[in-house]
Amino acid sequence: MQNKMIDMNSLYSEASIASQFSERRFRQFIEEDCIFPVRGVKKTFNRNDVILQASHDLNAIYFIEEGIVTATIGKGIVVNFYTERDVLGFSNLMLGSTPLYTYQVLSDELVVTRYAKEDIIEKIMNTQEGYFYHYVHMQNQVNQMVKKEELLRLPTRQRISSVLLELGEKYGEKTSEKNIISFPRQISKGMIAQYANLNPNTITNVLQKLQEEGFIYTIKSAIYMDKPKLETKLEVFL
Repeated sequence: MQNKMIDMNSLYSEASIASQFSERRFRQFIEEDCIFPVRGVKKTFNRNDVILQASHDLNAIYFIEEGIVTATIGKGIVVNFYTERDVLGFSNLMLGSTPLYTYQVLSDELVVTRYAKEDIIEKIMNTQEGYFYHYVHMQNQVNQMVKKEELLRLPTRQRISSVLLELGEKYGEKTSEKNIISFPRQISKGMIAQYANLNPNTITNVLQKLQEEGFIYTIKSAIYMDKPKLETKLEVFL
């Protein structure tokens, strides 16, 4: 493995690897007909369905086409969210390996393409490009973990504002009103609290202050964010 890393770094720069072997291109790569073509099966799941369960091996890899998934640990504590173009099950490529988290459908419906893990492994192990794609995926996972650790070190108000902006931009929807983002209804205040590792009452209090200050507003329990204002607020913290 170390020799492969040395060879790879001598051929490609880190930026080049990230751009040429991005997760967005991975799907096209695994279905290419030139060598070891892999075919997936489209599946649809409903809200609360479990896709992958911690300590249970399903030997499958899922590409999310539409919808939102939560990653939980222990007794349902939310640690992350995944949506369109994200890949589930690609981190552990050993057959029989089990996921650390339980992945459950959060949206009303989830559409995925399922691939047999053994087929993906064959393609990865027998092509140089396959190794690069897995390397980039794992680097992205590490970067996400580092960002999450940095988030959890922030002061309370800065942390909650950062979470709102992060989750709103990735999972929310743009509105007809300029610069206003509708925060995803599927992500509750309790989930925000778990993700940010804070007490639910703290989340409620900070959201009320943000609303009083004009950074967010609510309509029928739905949260709407003024993106530029919230970004400006975060700059003040820096």
